[in-house]
Order: sequence, then C-alpha cells, then structure tokens
Amino acid sequence: MSHRSRLTLTALTLVAATAFAPQAQASGFQLREQSPLSQGNAFAGVSAGGGDISSLYFNPAVMTQYEGIQYSFGGTYVNLSAKFEGAAATRTPVLLGLGFQSAPITGTNLNTISGASSHPNAAISAVLPEFNIMYSVSKDLKVGLSLNVPFGLTTEYESNWIGRYHALKSDLKTIDISPSIAYRVSPSITIGAAFIVRKADAELSNSVDYGSALALKVGPALAAAGLSTVSPGPGQNSPVANVAMGAPNATFGTPGFAIPGAWDGQAGLKGDGWGYGYKVGMTFQPSEQFRLGLAYNGAMSMTLKGDASFSFPAALPATDLAALNAAGLRNGKGSAELKLPATTSLGFDWKATPTFSLQGEVARTSWSVFKELRVKFETGAPDSITDESWNDTTFISVGGTWILNPKWTFRAGLAFDNSAVDDAHRTPRIPDNDRKWVSFGCSYQYSKKAIVDIGYSRLFIADGKTQLTAAGDNVTRGNLSGTIKAAINILGASLRYSF
Repeated sequence: MSHRSRLTLTALTLVAATAFAPQAQASGFQLREQSPLSQGNAFAGVSAGGGDISSLYFNPAVMTQYEGIQYSFGGTYVNLSAKFEGAAATRTPVLLGLGFQSAPITGTNLNTISGASSHPNAAISAVLPEFNIMYSVSKDLKVGLSLNVPFGLTTEYESNWIGRYHALKSDLKTIDISPSIAYRVSPSITIGAAFIVRKADAELSNSVDYGSALALKVGPALAAAGLSTVSPGPGQNSPVANVAMGAPNATFGTPGFAIPGAWDGQAGLKGDGWGYGYKVGMTFQPSEQFRLGLAYNGAMSMTLKGDASFSFPAALPATDLAALNAAGLRNGKGSAELKLPATTSLGFDWKATPTFSLQGEVARTSWSVFKELRVKFETGAPDSITDESWNDTTFISVGGTWILNPKWTFRAGLAFDNSAVDDAHRTPRIPDNDRKWVSFGCSYQYSKKAIVDIGYSRLFIADGKTQLTAAGDNVTRGNLSGTIKAAINILGASLRYSF
C-alpha cells in the first residue's frame, strides 16, 4: 500500500497553469465549434450572423435577424490525434552540481530519464453539445439563452512514458450559460449584450520524481556540512554507505535515499471554479446585400480552488516521507486568480447573387497580457509562480454559401488559427500549434419550420516543438524536448426549429 496525503503546494499550480489556463487560449483548449451550421464555412462571417441563431454565441446582436421563437440544438464530435515523437528527457543539471552523478544501487543514470522516445495518440475524442433559444418580444427586441461548452479537452499518457513528470492525464470540462438581449436601434443598426456564467472542472495527474525532490533538499544541506552526496556504489549494502552516517539531517530525511529516479510516485488533482463575464456586439446592414458584425468578448476572471492527492512508493522510508511532508506535501488548499484576456471579432456577409453569398471573419485575442500564473496557499507556503508568456492570436476565415434549391444549401470555407504557445512553453498537456482549416457543410429544409445542418472541418496542425527546461516549477520534472504531431477532425449536426 502506498503512502497518501492531501496537499496543495505545487499541485494547484498544475491545475491552474496546465489545465484551466489553456482553456482560454485562442487555440489551445478553446473550442470554436459552437455551431454545426457555421462549421461548414469555417465560421466565416459568424459575427455578422445570417446563418442561424447559434451565431448569438459569437455576437448577441444577430438575434434581430430572426422572427418569432427560434431554437437550435446540436452536437459536435471532435476527434483529436496528438502523438509525441522524438522525445528526450534529462534531469536538472543542478543535481550534477550537487554531486549526484550516478545511482548504481538502482542501475540508473541520474542524468537521463527513462522511457520510450515516442508515445501513441494521447488525445481523447469528445462530443460537444450546444443549445440556443430566442424569443421575439417585438420586431425590434429579442431575448435569448445559450448553453455551450467553450473550452475542454482530454489527454492521457501512459504512466511510464518519458514525459511522465510533465503530464499523465489532463481532463478539462467547462459549460457556459449565457442569457442575451438584442435591440434594433435603427433599420440598419442592432446592438446586443450577453451575460456569461461559466463553470469549469479539471482533473490532472503526473508522475513525481521524489528522489530528485529529496536530493535537491539534501544536497545543499550536506554540502554545507562538508559531507559527500555520492550515492551508494556496487556491493554497498547500506543506502547511506557513502554518506556520513548519523549526520544531522533529521530535517531533510535520510540522505542515502535521496536518489533521483529511484522513488517515482504520482500527483493527482481535482479543481473547479466559477467565472462571470460579458459579451457585447452590433451589426450594421447598409443594404439588403451586405451586413457587418462586430463583437467584443470581455475579459473574465476565474477564482480556481482545489486540492491534490500525492501517492508515494510503499518502500519510501518514513524519514523521507516526513521530509516531503515538511516540504509542503500535505493536506491543504489554495487558490489562483486567472485574468483572461478579451477577444474582438469582425465579420461580414455579402450576398453577391440571389443564390451565392461570401463571408469573412477575423478575431483577435490579446493573450500577451497573460504573463504569469500566481497561486496562493492557505498552508502558508510561498506563492507558486509559473511563467506563461503567451502570445496574441489571430483567427482568419473566408467562406461561401450556395443555395442550390429551396431544400438544399451548401457551404465551404478556409481558415487559419495561430497558436498562443511557443516552443519554450508548449507542454504535453497542450498538443497545439498553428492550425489551417478546410470546412464543408450543408443544410436540408425538412419542413417549413425544421432544418437540419451538418458541418465538417479538417484541421491541419503544424508540428509543435516542445523545449521545456528544468527551471522554476520544472526543476524536479526535468528537461523535455520532442515533437507533437497533431490533427483534428470535426463533425457537427444540429436541428433548427421555429414557431
């Protein structure tokens, strides 16, 4: 049986920095797939509306384009493939500077982290539901409600893979509930607003190199006392044979057991939080053939809370377990305040002919404001700070809509979506890089009141380089490099109905 304790020292940092934060990136864990109809033309012109009421998720002002009571209900299947290849991992050079050169007692090289240099697909596919309803108070005043899953993804790696100290399981689920209102202030101008209530749940796990954690504590203490930090050699049956026995080290545990790579365990965490935000938008339609839409999704702050469970090897001596507990691996709670940036989007819809229209969209997310994540603890431990250094992102798409006959409408689109993550900050939890979209879709009018929409997109993702260094919060996780090869297939379907 393994030792277990509850804690929130660096564990909450894992939740906030590598699960909750990616949910709000312009690429990353952000899920644009909130409308199967708009999926068909790569969301081109979605801020200008003109498709169905699901576009109110992007711009609440579009509701004045519809009459009566309208609703749409659907789901989108997101099939993600993410493979890690050419991986290499080493422990922090700090250990070598402390004299931890080898570990004959375990037959391991302290510098190299074991594990296969490649990992099969670690991504888990998911279905994203969406629901929208609109009610016409009058010709010019509309109210609506939408339920969406705007962020979320699951990746899961094998427990013995080479990057296990950085990621095993990452599971994020969010749901938005957004009441909205729109008002036509003139024949050509409509304004709208929405209030957002967001609930987020995350589950995270990763392996922990407790041997390195102990060594980083023991090494400086022994060096200060003029003692050796060399691990036991072949034929030495005492784990402390090469260290001064009986050294005053009660605070730090047994030095002989401070062997990097010898004491692997796991850390797991569940956390949740609520966030509140808003959207505002407007549409401008100077003629029957042309319409512009402008929307602003305001910044949102989420207070995230949670605790984590750590499992330790059963053979780990009680003195070392006590040392880890003393270092903060114990029961506790913490919190992190995330300041999420704003997104501005602009779209157009141009009816070039009675049967063909052209759409375009551009969206900008100011992720450069997300420079660090600071986690505070009720246990009195010092703040844990994770360097994020995200970049601003831009989404651009162009698409077309063809009305074949009163029953059938077809769509197609292309898009480019760049990533907020650079090589130095890309982790196995976030299989993300610049994306190119190719999309197709169609609608079938089943009856005067019912329409079925289908949309498909293939996302081609550039190979993402990972170059994590053993510094800061990664000091016990070590260096990790490699290439993430990812691709996404998206298929959505929805039913529209009007009363």
